[in-house]
Amino acid sequence: MKGLLVVLLAVPLFVSAQTRQVGGQVRNENNELLTDASIRLLDSTYQQLREMKTDSTGQFELSLTKNTKYYLRASHLNYGSRELFFYSDTIMSPLILTLLSKVKTLEEVDVVGRQPRLIRKLDRLEFNVQNSNLSALNTWDILKRTPLVMASGSDLMVRGSKKITVLINERKVMLSGDELKTYLENTAGNDVQSIEVITNPPAKYEADGTTIINIKLTKSTLYGYRGTVLGLAEKSSTWKQLFGLTQYYKNEKFNLRATYNFGRGTYARYETNYVYYPKEQTSWEGTMDRFDTNNSQNSYVLSAEYTPDTTWTINMGLNGYYGPRSYGVYEVPTIIYNKDHVQESSYFTTNDHKRSNRTNNLYLQVLKKLSPQWSINWSSYFTSNRATNDQDVLTALNFKGEEPSSTRFISNNDSKNRLFSTQIDISGKIKGLEVEFGGKFSDVKTTSDLLFSDDESGTLQYRPEKSSLFDYNERNAALYTSFSYIWKKWSWKAGLRGEYTDLEGVVSEPEDMNKQDYFVLFPTFYMQYALSDQQQVGFSYGKRISRPAYSWLNPAKSYYNLFSYFQGDPRLRATIVHNLNLTWTKNSWNVDLFYRFEKWPNMEIALQDNINHQLIFQYTNIKKGQGAGIDLAKSFQLTSRWGLNLQLEGMYNENYFMGADDVLHKNDVYIGNGNISSSYVLDKNAGWNVEVGNTFTSPTIQGPFRITGYSSTYLTTNRKFFNKKLEVNLAFMDIFKTEKMRISSNYADQNNYFDDYRDTRKVNVTLRYHFGNQKIKSSNQPNKTEEQNRL
Repeated sequence: MKGLLVVLLAVPLFVSAQTRQVGGQVRNENNELLTDASIRLLDSTYQQLREMKTDSTGQFELSLTKNTKYYLRASHLNYGSRELFFYSDTIMSPLILTLLSKVKTLEEVDVVGRQPRLIRKLDRLEFNVQNSNLSALNTWDILKRTPLVMASGSDLMVRGSKKITVLINERKVMLSGDELKTYLENTAGNDVQSIEVITNPPAKYEADGTTIINIKLTKSTLYGYRGTVLGLAEKSSTWKQLFGLTQYYKNEKFNLRATYNFGRGTYARYETNYVYYPKEQTSWEGTMDRFDTNNSQNSYVLSAEYTPDTTWTINMGLNGYYGPRSYGVYEVPTIIYNKDHVQESSYFTTNDHKRSNRTNNLYLQVLKKLSPQWSINWSSYFTSNRATNDQDVLTALNFKGEEPSSTRFISNNDSKNRLFSTQIDISGKIKGLEVEFGGKFSDVKTTSDLLFSDDESGTLQYRPEKSSLFDYNERNAALYTSFSYIWKKWSWKAGLRGEYTDLEGVVSEPEDMNKQDYFVLFPTFYMQYALSDQQQVGFSYGKRISRPAYSWLNPAKSYYNLFSYFQGDPRLRATIVHNLNLTWTKNSWNVDLFYRFEKWPNMEIALQDNINHQLIFQYTNIKKGQGAGIDLAKSFQLTSRWGLNLQLEGMYNENYFMGADDVLHKNDVYIGNGNISSSYVLDKNAGWNVEVGNTFTSPTIQGPFRITGYSSTYLTTNRKFFNKKLEVNLAFMDIFKTEKMRISSNYADQNNYFDDYRDTRKVNVTLRYHFGNQKIKSSNQPNKTEEQNRL
C-alpha cells in the first residue's frame, strides 16, 4: 500500500531553467492598490503564455524565459484595461500599471447598479457581485441568488443535495443550518467580492461531499474598529428572538473578530402519519404536533489573524455552540381503523424529553510564501462535541378485545465526539505549469451510551439487552497532487487524490465488532476552451465519496414511541460518486449538463414490520443511484433599478434498492425545480429595496421514498436609516403556506407515509445597528473539516 501511494502520488520534481524575474504592481488613479487584477502575458505573436492575479498588495511577478518581445495586459472588473509591450532583456523592474475607473461612486459602500457578472473558470463557476446591485443585500440573500444554489429555510441545496461545504476565502465555516444562515445574514453584502460554486471539486479539496461554495470577501487596508448590534423577532405559530454583537479590530499586523449570538424561542413542526398493515387490513393513523422550547442558544466566534510581514499569515480561533436545555412534551393520538375505515382501536403516546448540546472547535492555520511562485499552508483542527437526549415515554393502550392498559419506558442517550485533523498544502509554478500537492491526517473517536429502562416486568427496571454502548474510531490519511496548464485558448487541469481509511466500531449489545480498512483513488480532470472573452465551453470529471454521519453508524435502537424507532448500521458503507459535466457560459448565461452515478448511496429509509406492527426508520445503503439533467441560470437587469433572477433545473433520477421482500426495486422520477425572483430599488440613497420570489420543486425520490413537490413564495424589503448606520429588514416567508411535503413508501407489503410541515410561514423583523469604521472588511473566518461535517 505504501509503495502504491508513493508511485501514484509522488511529490513533483522541481526543474530549473534560465529565467528572469520581473515584478510589478497594479494601482488605480487614486494610487490605491488593486487586489485580484488580471495579468496576462502574451508572446510576440499575441498568443497568451500565462495568466495570474495580483495579490493582496496589488503585486505580481513574471518569469521570462526568452530574450524576446512580450505584451503585458492588465485589467480589473471595475476598471479599464492597460497594455504594455517590452523586451525581456531591457525592461526594468518594477512595472507600475495604473488603471482608470469605469464608474464613479459617491462612497465606498454605494451600489452603482451594474449587473452581477458570471465567470466560468476551469474548475468552478464564479458569480462576481462586487459593486453590483446585489451589494445592498446581506451575504445570505446574495447566496440565494447565486446560480445553481437553492435555499429552503436554513438549508442550502445544489442539484437536490444538501451535502454542501461552505468556505469563506477558502477556509471552511464551522457552522451549519440556522447558525450558518444567521452568520451570513450578518455579513454585509458590500463585503462580498464573488461566490464560487464548485460542483466538481479539484484534488486539493477533501473527497467527501458533493459541492463546495466558496464566498470570497474583499480585503481592505483601512484600520480601526467597527461593530454591529443585531436584534431579530420572528413570528410563525410561535415566537423566536435573536440578539447578537459582532466586533472587529484591525491594524497593520492584527485582524481580530469576536461574535456572540443569543437565541431563544419555541419551535413547531406538524406531522400526520399513516401505516397500512395488510394482514389485518388495518390502517394506523396518528397526529403529532411538536413544540420544542430552547431559551438559551449560545453561539460564539473568536478569531485572530496575524501578519508579521508580507510572507507570513497566521490564523487561530475558537468557535462553538452551547444549548444547555431544549425540552418539550409531545402528545400523539393514534387511531387504528379496520378495512371499512371504522375505528376499532387506539393508543395515546406522551413523549416528555429534553436535549442538550455543546460543541467547541479550535483551529490554527499558518501560510508561508516561500517565493513569488511557491507557498505552503499548514492547518490543524480540534473539535469536541457532547450531546444528551433523555426521554420518558408513556403509552396508553386501548386495543380491540383487550383491557385498557399503559406502558412506560425511559431512555437516556449520551454521545461524545472528538476529532483531530492536520493538513499541509504546497502550491507553486514551474514555467507555465501550476502545481499543487499536499496531505492530510485525521483521527476521530465517537462514543454513544444508551441506557434503557421499562416497566415490562411491572415496575420500571433497567434493561441491559435494550441498552447499548457504541465506540467508534476512524483514521484517515490522504495525499494529493494536481497540475494545470494554459495554452492559447485552451485550459487543462488534472489531479489525483488518494485516501486511506482505517476504522473500528465496537457494539456492546448485541456484541459486535466492525473493523475495516480501504484505500480509494479520486481522479479529477477539467478542460475548457474560450470561444471569446465572454464565452467558454468546458468538460469535467470527478470522483467523490460520501461518508455517513457518525451517528448513523450506531446500531442502538432509539425509540420514538412503543411502535417506532430509529436505528443505525455499524457496517454502513461510504458512497462512491462519479460526476460528469458539460458547461457553456456566455455573459450572464450559464448552461450546465450533468450526469451523476452513485454506488451504495447511504440514506434514511422506512421499513414497516408487519408482524410486530412497528415502523423502523433505518440508516442503510441502497444498491445504486444515478441522475442526469440540465441547469440553466440567467440574471436580467431590466432597468437600472429593476432586476430579474431566473434559475431552472430539469433532471431524471433513479434509485435501485433491495426491498423488505428481498427483491431489487427501481424508483425513478423526472424532476423540475427552480427559483424566480424580482427585485426593485425604491430609493438608492436610503438603500431601500423590495423583492418578491418563488422557490419550487417537483416530486423527487430517496431510495424507496417518494417525496411530493412544494413551493414557497416570499416578500422581503430592506431599508437603511441614519446615514446607513441602522438597517431594517422585514420578511414574509412561505406566504401561502405551501412549503409542505408528503414522504411515502408504497411497494410490496410496504405502505406508509407521513405529512410534514415545518412551520415555515412566518414574519420576521431584523434590526442591525452598525458603529465604528464601517469600511473595514473581515477575512479571518473559521474553518471546518470533512469530519466536522459528519458530526
